[in-house]
Amino acid sequence: MNKAKTSLKDTQEALETAKYSYEENLRKLQSIEQQAHAAQASGDDASAKKLMMQAIEVEEHLSVLDADIKYLESLLNEKPKPKNFNIILLSLIPLALILFAGYSYWHFTQKAPTTNITCLPSGTKVRINGSTSMVRINKMLKQLIESKCPGSVIETASNGSDVGIQQVTAGQVDIAAVSRPLNAQEQANGLVPNFVKRDAIAVVVGKQNPFQQGLTTAQVADIFKGNITNWSAVGGNNSTIQVINRPSVSGTHHAFGELVLNNAEFGTTPNITTYPTDETTRILRKLQTDGISYGSYSQVNQQSVRVVPINGLMPDSEKYPLRRQLFYIYKDPMSPTVKTFMDFLNSPEVKKIIDEN
Repeated sequence: MNKAKTSLKDTQEALETAKYSYEENLRKLQSIEQQAHAAQASGDDASAKKLMMQAIEVEEHLSVLDADIKYLESLLNEKPKPKNFNIILLSLIPLALILFAGYSYWHFTQKAPTTNITCLPSGTKVRINGSTSMVRINKMLKQLIESKCPGSVIETASNGSDVGIQQVTAGQVDIAAVSRPLNAQEQANGLVPNFVKRDAIAVVVGKQNPFQQGLTTAQVADIFKGNITNWSAVGGNNSTIQVINRPSVSGTHHAFGELVLNNAEFGTTPNITTYPTDETTRILRKLQTDGISYGSYSQVNQQSVRVVPINGLMPDSEKYPLRRQLFYIYKDPMSPTVKTFMDFLNSPEVKKIIDEN
């Protein structure tokens, strides 16, 4: 009992520490952004660029902290075992032994599947660039591979799906992480997609936004086309909807245009702003009390925003309308390094990481 209490206390303390660190890093990000804007305004582009790189690092740390907070909260919300759990467990032991004996006989008379993963040779470097929707997966795979394969290096960047595709075509990176299918021209250039997972695009508003309802896909389309520009038209307050769109290099931008706008053009009304870089955390911070935007559900499901139900469904529903696929793209013929990385994706440990991120 004391051990359980200590574990609970440790988890609570860890959660408080993570939340405190999140707030501290959020303030740090705001300070860096202010300095970057000041440097840019004064014409000091070198300092502005350096500060922007610092801001990106802080944003990635914020994303990790947010995941930690959710995990710790899930631990605290777990239901305790029933008091008679141990009695039930003991009663099942004889049955378990019978089943285990049967399984053991089958196991040793069958050829076990091979799950060993060939590591990247020491000194090997894999370069990945692409969608911000795959930042968390890339980061987790980098940590796993570098820990299991000493001397290997995984370099990751998230400059958007289009940039990743351009760079893998030119041989500047080994793999592009993308959140849209390849088009005919890209396939003609020798690019090959490797399916990673299905993902959902969430529509989000700021936590301080008084709008607390859901939207239909038709309403979302009209908002991003510029046909609906006031929250009162969708049941909210009488205030202008500030639409924050992602840049055209973003695979999520392309997928949203296909799924929501049916490949029609995004609006150009004064209330619609296209953010210059594909950086989810910064876009979310621009929402405030009247903004609306979209992004990968795994990224935008943060404490600072509220996910808007679409057609009465949340993004974790299988029937949610805004679902798309994520891919790792390589150029044919596949290099030995890329083949080893792709084989690594088939391990149970990696599949678990992909499913959870």
